[in-house]
Amino acid sequence: MNNQQPRSIRAQRKYVEELLPLIYDCKILVGKEISGIPYVVFDKAGFHVFQVNQLSDEQFEAIIREIHSIESDNAVKKEILKKAVPVPTENKDVYFLDLIKLQKRFPEVTSKQALKPFISQTPFLELHLYCKHTPPWIERDGRYIVESKPAKSDQYIVIKAKPNHK
Repeated sequence: MNNQQPRSIRAQRKYVEELLPLIYDCKILVGKEISGIPYVVFDKAGFHVFQVNQLSDEQFEAIIREIHSIESDNAVKKEILKKAVPVPTENKDVYFLDLIKLQKRFPEVTSKQALKPFISQTPFLELHLYCKHTPPWIERDGRYIVESKPAKSDQYIVIKAKPNHK
């Protein structure tokens, strides 16, 4: 590996990415200063990144507690996302999700997190969605017809699968 400081952003990113395979069985990174491209690369690779001036036993224990808390929160979020899916209605192949109510209870859940797995895995004719606005990624997807029906300050939208995409 080259020990010279990379000059371009692309070279910096590549340099840090080359470090990833060299780190075995570890997803914790602790340092005095971790920012910019190195932070982004390690964070994206799933590392728990911590900045500390000096690592003491107390700080080490605090880091471990923080990691347990983060992992516990992630496990809870994963369970929430399993349940945060459109539900079948009385009509065959028609589903409903109140995204507003879901996001009010769990603000960290995005429309993609709540809908992408359902849309990619569930054949449906219609998906009725109560939301603040039509998610742009759904509008851009050519497989669906989106009908918007304003309801107060929110929207009630119906996403219909095009006939050849069921």
